[in-house]
Amino acid sequence: MSSLFRRSSAKVALLVLGMTTATITPIVISAPALSQNTVPSPATPSPATPSPASTVNLSDVSSDYWARPFIQALADNNVISGFPDGTFRPNQPVTRAEFAALIQKAFSNQNRVRQLSAGGFSDVPAGYWAASAIQNAYETGFLAGYPGNVFRPNQEIPKVQGIVALSNGLGLSGGDTSTLGTYYNDASAIPNYAVASVTAATQGNLVVNYPDVKQLNPQQSLTRAEAAALLYQALVRQGRAQPIASNLPASQYVVAGTPGSTQTATDIVSLAASSNSFTTLTSLLKTSGLADVLQQPGPYTVFAPTNDAFAALPAATLEQLQQPENREALVKILRYHVVPGAVLLVSSRLEN
Repeated sequence: MSSLFRRSSAKVALLVLGMTTATITPIVISAPALSQNTVPSPATPSPATPSPASTVNLSDVSSDYWARPFIQALADNNVISGFPDGTFRPNQPVTRAEFAALIQKAFSNQNRVRQLSAGGFSDVPAGYWAASAIQNAYETGFLAGYPGNVFRPNQEIPKVQGIVALSNGLGLSGGDTSTLGTYYNDASAIPNYAVASVTAATQGNLVVNYPDVKQLNPQQSLTRAEAAALLYQALVRQGRAQPIASNLPASQYVVAGTPGSTQTATDIVSLAASSNSFTTLTSLLKTSGLADVLQQPGPYTVFAPTNDAFAALPAATLEQLQQPENREALVKILRYHVVPGAVLLVSSRLEN
C-alpha cells in the first residue's frame, strides 16, 4: 500500500478519522516546510496536460493567445467546449449559472458537504437548463446563494466570486491576509468577505491575472478565458493537471503565491484536498466545522481513510454522520487515531 507524504510549514491540528477495518493512508504534518511538486494520486485519472496538437479546434483561440494552454487542455478533456460555430468567445463574460456548469464538469466526483433545501432557489425553476449544476455547485460547497433564497443565475459572476468559489470548494485555507498587497496593486478593492479566500487561493497558486499579473480586477466580470485559467489551476492544485510549463508565456500570468511550487499544502484540509483519494475526508472535515481550526503545530501522522475505505461502510452511514444532529459524533470520530512524529510508510488495516 502506498503512502501519502507531504511536508508542511503550516500549524495543523491533530485529527484523524478511524474506521473499522478500513484501509488507511498516513498524512504526515511536519515543520519546517519544503516546497513540493504536484504528485497525482495513483487513483487519479490521467492529468490534463497542454499539448501542441489539440483535438479541439477553436477558431478564435490562436496559438499565441495568452490563455490557450488553459483552454486547450480543458477542451481536450471535455471540461469546457466551444459554440456551434466553432468559436470559444474567450472574452465573453460568464454568468453564475454558466460557472456552476463549468464546476460540475471539472469536479464531477466532488463529495457533497451540504444539502439544498426542498424547492431549491426561488429563481431557479426545476426545468432551468443549469438547475442540476447549480444544485451540485451549492451542495459541494463551491457556490452559495444570496439572501432571500435567490441564486441570480443570469448575473455575470465577478472574478472575485469565481476565486472564492474555487477556494471554498477545494477547502483551501490559511495564509497571511496582510500580504495581499504584495501580490495585487488593487488589493484594497477585494471585498471583505473574500479576503481570506483570495489569500488562500493566492497561496495555492490558483489565481491567474492577464495582462498584468499584479492587477486582480476583483469586481470585473469573469471572462470565459479567465474562468478556464482558474479552473485549470484548481485542477493543478488537486493533482489532476500538470502545471503550465515555465517556458510557456501563460505561466507568467499565474500569481506565484508559493514560489517554485503549484502544490504546496498548508494544512491538513489542503493536504487531503490535493489528492482525489481523500475527497470524502475533506468534505467531512468541512461538514464538522473543523476545517478552520486545524492550525496547531506538528509533526504528527494522521491516519486518514481513503475514499475506498469510506465506500466500504454500510449504506447511508456517511449521510447520517453529516446530519446536524450527529455533528458531535462526527467530531469525535475525526479526532481519533493520531500518532506523534513521522511515519513514512504504513501497510496495514485499522481494526478498531
